[in-house]
Amino acid sequence: MSGLATEDCLAEIYRLQAAGESATTGTVADRRHVTPASTTSMFKRLARDGLVTYREYEGVTLTEEGQRVALAILRRHRLVERFLTDVLRMPWESVDDMADQMEHALPDAVVDALETLLGNPFTCPHGYPIPDRDGRLPQMPLRRLAELGPGEAGVVARVDERIPGLLSYLHEVGMTLGTSVEVEAVNPVDDTVTLRVARSSFVVGPRVAQAVSVAPPERDGGAVGVPAAPGAARDA
Repeated sequence: MSGLATEDCLAEIYRLQAAGESATTGTVADRRHVTPASTTSMFKRLARDGLVTYREYEGVTLTEEGQRVALAILRRHRLVERFLTDVLRMPWESVDDMADQMEHALPDAVVDALETLLGNPFTCPHGYPIPDRDGRLPQMPLRRLAELGPGEAGVVARVDERIPGLLSYLHEVGMTLGTSVEVEAVNPVDDTVTLRVARSSFVVGPRVAQAVSVAPPERDGGAVGVPAAPGAARDA
């Protein structure tokens, strides 16, 4: 297993744990597009290095050191994404894969310089928090769109960047970061949600409603409890 695969694996384990999911062999293999056998080898090596706790048939959890390393990787990844969108003006649906290819070659000094250049952003273009140099994350009190009831509103603050086609779809319907949305109705039979965005109403399915998180409605130019994220809501 290469060093690159090691970093990718740690970052994926962190993402799964942060979402409340189990980092099993099958899940990580599927998300990293590798075989279950190679994933098992990854897990065993990470366990030997003290970066994860590995239980056969149950998967892995990050140790304290493993989490520290994973957060450093995610810091690089998310800052590269911001550079690609904010400086190079790349569309938000393409920067995750690009950052995967670029992040491993960047020394810490370059990462720190990127952060300064970008104005110390709090989130990546998809709304995920960027760890600081010490691995601390900004607190963001968000709710999934699926948790809102009729009449409740919020501001789009995070979207799942790893669902194929989702980012392009959200751009097409005008639900980029910073967009105000209101739930008009929820269908209890199929969990579809009728939304009002600007002057339009449309229906989204339960997968989209689960993949989009919102912050409380804006007051005085910003969402309550969520730090401003420079450039996050640009039209891709």
